[in-house]
Amino acid sequence: MSSYPSNTYHHINTNTNIDYTNHTDSSTISRKVSSKSQSSPIIDDYNNTLKPNTHPRESSNTGNTNRSRRTPSFSTPFDLSSSSSSSANTELSRTRPLSNPDSGSGTSTPTERDFKRSFTLVKNSIRMSTKRGNRYVLGAVITLGVFAFWHISGTGSGAGAGFGSSTSTSSRSKGGFGLWPSTANSGSILDVNNGGNSGNVDSNAFIRFDEAHIPETEFVKGVAGFNYFKNLYLCNGTFIALTSNPSSMPDVTHIMSAHPTDDNKYPPAGLDRWRVMVLGQDDLSGFGGVAIRKDGISMFFNDQKGLKSVSFLKHYFHFIGEVFLGAWRVLTTAGETDLPRRLMYRTTPDDWRDRAGLTSWFQQSVMPNTAIEDASLWEDRAKSGMTFLFDKITITDRWAAHAKGIDPWRFNKMTADLLYLNSPLDWMEPLRGSMKQLVQTKGCSVYRKKSDVPVVLYINRQLTGRRLILEDAEDLEDEMIALEEEGVIEWVDAQMETLSRVDQFCLALKADIIMGVHGNGLSHALWMRPGSAVLEFMYPNGFARDYATIAELMRHDYYAIHGDHVFTKDKWLKDDGWGVGAIQGFHSTNIPADGEFISGLIRKIAQEKKGKVEP
Repeated sequence: MSSYPSNTYHHINTNTNIDYTNHTDSSTISRKVSSKSQSSPIIDDYNNTLKPNTHPRESSNTGNTNRSRRTPSFSTPFDLSSSSSSSANTELSRTRPLSNPDSGSGTSTPTERDFKRSFTLVKNSIRMSTKRGNRYVLGAVITLGVFAFWHISGTGSGAGAGFGSSTSTSSRSKGGFGLWPSTANSGSILDVNNGGNSGNVDSNAFIRFDEAHIPETEFVKGVAGFNYFKNLYLCNGTFIALTSNPSSMPDVTHIMSAHPTDDNKYPPAGLDRWRVMVLGQDDLSGFGGVAIRKDGISMFFNDQKGLKSVSFLKHYFHFIGEVFLGAWRVLTTAGETDLPRRLMYRTTPDDWRDRAGLTSWFQQSVMPNTAIEDASLWEDRAKSGMTFLFDKITITDRWAAHAKGIDPWRFNKMTADLLYLNSPLDWMEPLRGSMKQLVQTKGCSVYRKKSDVPVVLYINRQLTGRRLILEDAEDLEDEMIALEEEGVIEWVDAQMETLSRVDQFCLALKADIIMGVHGNGLSHALWMRPGSAVLEFMYPNGFARDYATIAELMRHDYYAIHGDHVFTKDKWLKDDGWGVGAIQGFHSTNIPADGEFISGLIRKIAQEKKGKVEP
């Protein structure tokens, strides 16, 4: 049984040395990146019985959804054995020879008369071919004759022997070689597909509820708000853990919250959302006798808006840097590396799609084979009367993390406890690999111009409402240009809102050091090689632990810059245990940055990163 982490936090050494293979690339990056032609917005509780549950819709939203297409069922509009068809066949039988009634097959068998007809046909064709202009006819007739002989000899029929065929029906259906489908092959297109990603139904897609063979639910790993299960059931909209050891399951308060109350409260989920049932004790008849398996990895996000609350999913960072990132972190610490097969939202599209469209872009571009499901499909499953079995599923809940987590309260960050989970250094590599393949397909290089010169990516926010003092921004630029001319760094000044999304992420993959004012652009630190560096410019005496957590999870070196000094980690907590937060001026247009101080810091970091390149 896996347990939750204790409150002993072992700090991750962000200065771990990492060996990489040097790689050079002949492509270059301009010092000042700006592309007006391809613009995109900047990325800134248990009952022992189971009874059917009829749910009112959580939301009446019927807006556009991004979910898997389902194929409707159709009934045959007519009888295939109608009298008219029978009459036509009777009439036809009067004008052509019948097949041998003793052959045991509805197909013709070769007769002496058939062979004589074919011989006569070929002979007459040869005679005609002596006439000028009929040689094409000869070729066509000979070809037709071969086909005719092949057919009447049984090679292409269900009755004949043919090449590679057998008198066994099963053999004919698999190995028979012919130009017409055999009778044994007539149903072959309905065969199930064992594996792959086709639309065909896998033979293991349906699980019979035989208590001796019911897959037990297993809690694999997690922290409050982020939990990973195997063989978790969903029936009438309720997640159900079927287990012979109920004590192995986390308490519901650590897993899932209820719908937000009208006064903006988030109580633990009730029996309509989560329950544990004990094999051998509880009545399982309510499951309907069969479960539909959902294979692969599923990620379920329980957050949803209330009367006076939002889910926070409408902001790209809260998706990519919190709910998705946490689910992925838990999976990778359990040894999983496959990208999710589906993302499942309880909420509606208008509540999870960010204004800039980056969440949708990431889902569709970096995980192109991942299905996106939201409220409408969730309701369809709940009302279907069917039971679903999820092979592997994470459940993410923001308010469970805040209510029962060890550290989230300090900085009001649901991801704080993820640092207690030990993951491999390359835990983000499957996602980085997909991103890298995407940008390289476009032709963008993710390598340094010079193998021993680190790339410094400046997220320039001078066109936004949270930015550096103008003079400080200009001084910073001058200092960075001087370092580039000296050959210490490769300087990239990027106003992300002016770049295409592919180009934005390409720069992030390439960067060794990323710096900028507190904002969404720093979420690009997720795509940097582990062991890189992040400098975040903040208004003095203020702090927000958003991108610091991302940097720590990625094993990056992190520096919170307060004008002319680093606001070190020992100062992040106040005497009462609460974290330092944003203050007046934190989101202003006059954030200071000492160019000379930052230049010296960059020189030192660049020397440390010199030999660490993208493999």
